[in-house]
Amino acid sequence: MALWRQLLKRLGLGATLIVASACSAAPAQSWPAWEGFKSAFVSEDGRVIDRSQEDLRTVSEGQSYALFFALVAQDQKTFDAILEWTENNLSAGDMGKQLPAWIWGKQGDSWGVIDANSASDADLWIAYALLEASRVWCHTPYADKARALGELILNKESMEVSGLGLSLLPGHTGFVLDNGAVKLNPSYVPPFMMARFANAWADDTRWSQIYLASQQLLLETGKTGSYPDWVLYNNGAMSLPEDEQRGDYDAIRTYLWIAMTSKNDPTVAALLKQLSPMAALLLKRQNMPEWFEPMNGKFSGERGPAGFQAAMAPFLQTIGMPELAKKFHAQSLKTSNQEAWLKYGYYNGALSLFGQGYMDGLYRFNTLGEFMPRGKEVKSCG
Repeated sequence: MALWRQLLKRLGLGATLIVASACSAAPAQSWPAWEGFKSAFVSEDGRVIDRSQEDLRTVSEGQSYALFFALVAQDQKTFDAILEWTENNLSAGDMGKQLPAWIWGKQGDSWGVIDANSASDADLWIAYALLEASRVWCHTPYADKARALGELILNKESMEVSGLGLSLLPGHTGFVLDNGAVKLNPSYVPPFMMARFANAWADDTRWSQIYLASQQLLLETGKTGSYPDWVLYNNGAMSLPEDEQRGDYDAIRTYLWIAMTSKNDPTVAALLKQLSPMAALLLKRQNMPEWFEPMNGKFSGERGPAGFQAAMAPFLQTIGMPELAKKFHAQSLKTSNQEAWLKYGYYNGALSLFGQGYMDGLYRFNTLGEFMPRGKEVKSCG
């Protein structure tokens, strides 16, 4: 509790806190959409395949999301297969010593790592899925592996950023520019997840520092009412990259993460309030545009793909527009049919599963950022 009081004081916000317990096994639950996604995009040995790309690539993001979906579905067999494939192929057999490479696929006649740089959002999701799986399935080796990966994230994917403090870089290399500006991505830091790490690993104060910086990042980058994909911080000043002024396929996740975070989180009320223009626009349009330009208020005349609509359903639900949320939720894909999922596509499918699982009550996140499966109180193991 002392940690939360420190965070609240630093952010200048108040909230009602709820303390939750840790761990007990939950039974498998039927989730046809996960079965459909799995049949379309997940190989038997645990590789998530983006079939829209010629190289049939696997990205660390896909592996991390699939770990979480397997946890939601209480599908431990698939969880373990995804974990094993990820560690063996993206981390050279040891996730505690090497960050997962972010692209693996076909090059000519051979298969392997295409880009060895890391993607910190995927790394965080992997660590989070492992940490929560250790509670839900009472398997401490998952927690050990999560902690080791977390240490690697701190050591290789974080740095002090003027105006924010200790911040999460989007990857190991390539995000500090020649002029000293640091490139960051608001969609990489889900509030519930950062709160979870700050509380679970409170003995390492770097996590509470990163939590504070991530909340500040979300508050500052969403002030215009919509989020960009990328931002630059240079000498404490925020700007958008000249060639990346929009928010679209990355930013869509930022609304989703905020909406799914507990209402008792210290910054959620402020984050939702500054997004009220977005809610008004969605009510007027009855759909989510494909892109926004946050700095000038422009947005696409075209509606975004189906996955965008599904991803915005939790936002509309949380902000108090349940009927419109139902309409957006209808864009999610619920069938187990493989062909329907192949047509829907990998990224649309991932967004749909996040939104659908939340809207259908398959999971929630409590104030401490802990994953809570449907219908089960998660108690201490042992």
